[in-house]
Amino acid sequence: MLEFRTPVLSDKARIDSFVKDCGGIGCDLTSTNTYLWREHYDIRVAFTDDSYFKCYYTNGGLSGYTLPLTKGDLRAAVDAVIADARERGVKPLIGLLSDENAALLKEMYGDSVDIKHDRDSFDYIYDRHALASLSGKKYHAKRNHVSRFFRTYFDVSVEEICELNFGDVLDIAERWQANSEDTGELDIIRDALEHFDELGMFGLILYVDEKPVAMSIGSRISDEVCDVNFEKAVDIDEAYAVINNEFAKHYDSFTYLNREEDMGMEGLRKSKLSYHPDILYAKSTAVFK
Repeated sequence: MLEFRTPVLSDKARIDSFVKDCGGIGCDLTSTNTYLWREHYDIRVAFTDDSYFKCYYTNGGLSGYTLPLTKGDLRAAVDAVIADARERGVKPLIGLLSDENAALLKEMYGDSVDIKHDRDSFDYIYDRHALASLSGKKYHAKRNHVSRFFRTYFDVSVEEICELNFGDVLDIAERWQANSEDTGELDIIRDALEHFDELGMFGLILYVDEKPVAMSIGSRISDEVCDVNFEKAVDIDEAYAVINNEFAKHYDSFTYLNREEDMGMEGLRKSKLSYHPDILYAKSTAVFK
């Protein structure tokens, strides 16, 4: 069996090397998300000389794997996952597959694998320049939100997140959590701030009258794609549109912003669609017979 364990911070460089070589742009790939959500989703990782494996546990039992990333033979790595599942007495299931990788598994395994789209896990990926400029008819409503904000508030500033203002980030997160369903995200944001530089994170805080009202935190997926890990706003309705726009303008080295999945939440899906994703990054689940 593969030797799975909970990921630790020192795994980051090793995971990053596999992610870089695979060329993927899904938010679930990153070492940052793997580390931060390790307890919430009971994520475990394993390594061999040439491959990286990841799985998820639910209620103490292994519930599924992701596609192994390998510098060697992919078929051999997938076979290792299937063998591991069978040795553990669980169904061989590989989730969060891109369309390209789903097609590859179908080509490899034919009728011995069933593949279905998992709509709730699709990533919303946006043209960064479009979110920065908000030009064109389709962004009319977003431009209005931003314009109304700056017509209403005059003492406005934006700061890059650093150790000196971590307290303001937490202030926003705590006030957001006080009016939201407890998803455990507040503890994950605390963890992110504790290891902010080590995880390669960056972001912005929006202030009105010197009071923090919105924040956005990201990390790198690739040279072209940024993952927006967290975005929270409080007190002012338009603050979400403003911090989104400011983040897109500020981090202009990226071509795309991955704003992650909607988890099947109707309100979140509506919000993400309202920003007109350039890519609706499909993901699938493969079950081996």
